Amino acid sequence: MTGEMIKLQATDIVIGDPLPWPVYDSNGTYLVKQGFVIKSTEQVERLINRGAYGLKSELSGTQTQESDQSQTEKSKDISPFRLLEEVTNQLTITLASSESEESHFTEDVMSLVKLVQRACDRDAHAALASLFVLEGASYPIKHSVDVAVLTEVMAKSRTIDHQERQSIVAAALTMNIAMIELQEQLYRQDSPLSDEQKKAINNHPKNAVLMLRRASVNDRLWLKCVLTHHETITGTGYPNKLLGSQYPEATQLIALADQYCARLSPRAYRDPLLHKGILRDILLDNGQTVEPNIAALFIKELGFFPPGLIVQLMNTEVGVVTKRGERSDSPVVHACMKPGIGNYDQAIKRNTSMEAHKIRRIVLSDDPNVTFDLRAVWRFNEDQ
Repeated sequence: MTGEMIKLQATDIVIGDPLPWPVYDSNGTYLVKQGFVIKSTEQVERLINRGAYGLKSELSGTQTQESDQSQTEKSKDISPFRLLEEVTNQLTITLASSESEESHFTEDVMSLVKLVQRACDRDAHAALASLFVLEGASYPIKHSVDVAVLTEVMAKSRTIDHQERQSIVAAALTMNIAMIELQEQLYRQDSPLSDEQKKAINNHPKNAVLMLRRASVNDRLWLKCVLTHHETITGTGYPNKLLGSQYPEATQLIALADQYCARLSPRAYRDPLLHKGILRDILLDNGQTVEPNIAALFIKELGFFPPGLIVQLMNTEVGVVTKRGERSDSPVVHACMKPGIGNYDQAIKRNTSMEAHKIRRIVLSDDPNVTFDLRAVWRFNEDQ
């Protein structure tokens, strides 16, 4: 086999579509022939984990990351933002109807889990960007969806089995089912917690499990993750003060995502914390809440500048981080405007490892220069 081999990513393979080129292993041996239809996420994962490559000459500009053609194809894709908005809309109804005799609660939650996974499979960077890009939903619901997205991305990176990930993501979506109203109240409250509120918070993991069992949830991992999502590896969490190995790894993924999303959101008594400040707190935690390798995975997946963050470059352009770069401090940014010139007709991809395009500062969403549509940068088909 002659020719340059390029390692494929999961996002290069569209489930349900014929492969436009053959797939090889690292030695150039055929794995899958051109035209074969990959039918499931599990098949994609098995192929990628084995080591899937394409010949550069055969890929001929179809790779998602770089080519203009791929951008055209990508513009036809269903939007991960739309998928996650659907999850947000449906989750409100699903959680509210958990105790209804006519509810098919487990099936309804699992259908939302599949939408979360579909959004992450379509474009994990865009799914992560939804934490910053999507607005308007009630805090408790958006919080749960954001945690579910982060958890799915980390669990997949950790090569956790697809079915096991479904249970973990289901737990992320339902972990606060017993305190939705209280969570909304606390979001707007600027006074200290009352004794009654403290008690409700401490009891909500156990109460959530009781509600899920009444809704006929019998998935052990799902229930275990819900029960333990406020524990710590040092035994200082609640409700059972688990210690060390008693604290499941799957729950640690949820717990770290939960803490991050909570700090990222504003409260009546404080502004939202900046991403870098939260990362610093995670590093300083030094294994008090979750295992250090879980914290390292989290930082690796988000980087110093996560997708969806608005930044200003050294040349004064303002744009949006659209994906991780080769280095954690040099993400891919699409510039959307320049002060004195205004919004660009089309976002321009910038390499932030170059001096003129290095990131100068983080820009808040209410900055007067931010008058462009953040989600339009990804050029997904928002009408599907």
